[in-house]
Amino acid sequence: MKTFQNWLAVSPLASAGRVFIAILITLAVADWVATGSINFGAWQTWTIAAVSAAIPTIIRWINPEDIEFGRGSWTSDPFDVFADDEDY
Repeated sequence: MKTFQNWLAVSPLASAGRVFIAILITLAVADWVATGSINFGAWQTWTIAAVSAAIPTIIRWINPEDIEFGRGSWTSDPFDVFADDEDY
């Protein structure tokens, strides 16, 4: 579980996935608010918008000069963002 948490904290693919899911849920809720029900017939529109929103993160990942997600920035020993004081 700790490995997954570390990956989720630093991975560009995890960041793109978070953006994708957030936009997908937002559009589903907006559809529900507008019509009173969630119509899964609009799933293609939701998916296209969510993929479009995740593209900037993917572009940052491809860019080798990007210090956050760039190809050269990935290390094999990611920091532990869930570390507590008693872990030290």
